[in-house]
Amino acid sequence: MRSLALSFALLAAGSSAVTAASAPTCAKGLYMVVARGTEEPAGTGVTGNLTSQIAAKVPGSQVVAVDYPATFDDYEGSEGKGVQDMQKLLNAYGQACPDNKIAILGYSQGAQVSSDSVCGGGGSPFIDDKALSTSIMDNVVAVAIFGDPSHVANLTYDRGTSVRDGIFNRTEASIDVCKSYSSRIISYCDTGDIYCDSGSNTTVHHLYIERYGDDIVNFVVSQYEKAVGSSSSNSSSTTTAPPTSSATASPTSGGSGGRTNSTTSGPTKSASASTSPKSAANALTPAAGSLIFGVGLLAVLSQML
Repeated sequence: MRSLALSFALLAAGSSAVTAASAPTCAKGLYMVVARGTEEPAGTGVTGNLTSQIAAKVPGSQVVAVDYPATFDDYEGSEGKGVQDMQKLLNAYGQACPDNKIAILGYSQGAQVSSDSVCGGGGSPFIDDKALSTSIMDNVVAVAIFGDPSHVANLTYDRGTSVRDGIFNRTEASIDVCKSYSSRIISYCDTGDIYCDSGSNTTVHHLYIERYGDDIVNFVVSQYEKAVGSSSSNSSSTTTAPPTSSATASPTSGGSGGRTNSTTSGPTKSASASTSPKSAANALTPAAGSLIFGVGLLAVLSQML
């Protein structure tokens, strides 16, 4: 599946990109902030294929990639740095361009980064991130995520076939914030996904762009058009190098919290279709490889998010 991810990543060059190191330049179209999945090369990852298509439909758009480790090694630290950088990008742009429209896209670990950035941290073992301010969120027209390990089943913005929660808990407070933005969020998760559905199928986790890519593109474009009150004409965007963004400071430790999944007593997964409840301190065994939690530490082996 890594070859599939690489082939999609090569398509990301079609998006009009800027670097976060420079001062924000107000886009004529959408300002798209993208968080890649775990172990994808720096840049937009497979999601760049979608931003290229969106930019073609919304001329003058910019794409910025969240600059974070996106690694299994110290997963919660990596995810926390992603949240910090995404919020830094969004806050800086929202302040510099208060009337401009923003879209947020994320895959896998990047989807969790997006959820935590918008709605606030999901609770222990992750840092207690604060939700984006409503003044910034007023200009966020679309949040499109897929394969979110902190997916919550049966919410109005859920898409796909999953009816189970992901492997990580999300606090009730953050869920309430997400619900308040439900008309602007879509979250794709399919049955069996080893991460967002607590399933045992690694292949499902890599099929969202193939299955739902057109729907995601149409959603983001439609949200933008509704927000500006007009339709965007199709045109080709200027091809540039994949976007990069600036590094962020190391995350600070935060409070704990959590909630019981609707189908299990904690973030668990198994090698079969059924999931047995386990505490966060126990080993979580996917089809091949294992996830092991410790206090303030997540070691993930063998599988690629």
